[in-house]
Amino acid sequence: MTTRVQRIEETLRRAIADTLLFGGLRDPRLQGTDVGVTGVKVTPDLLQARVFVDIIDPKRSAPILKALRAATPVIRAEVAKRVQLRRVPQITFEQDAAIERGLRIEAVLAEIKAEDSSRDDDASE
Repeated sequence: MTTRVQRIEETLRRAIADTLLFGGLRDPRLQGTDVGVTGVKVTPDLLQARVFVDIIDPKRSAPILKALRAATPVIRAEVAKRVQLRRVPQITFEQDAAIERGLRIEAVLAEIKAEDSSRDDDASE
């Protein structure tokens, strides 16, 4: 991946995050939600951008993703005002599964550690 593409991805990530925070989106489903933009992956031709989001409340992730997808044209227009690109890529929102996987791994490791410590306690008695 080129440095230029990485720069564009980071610029888009910031612009989309700012739009979600301060862009004045009127969709009530997006009001007061904690959505973090964790990353953006752009195709080499810069025509498509996959935006990875972290939704704090897992119970509301499906409706929030649906609202983000519905608001994509408005978000894209706001991003176009904030960045200087000839063409702003088509945006698609996806939930970032890496954070969930990381939390699951941490839970498994904590469980293993607890089992090991209980075995050590049993062995010392």
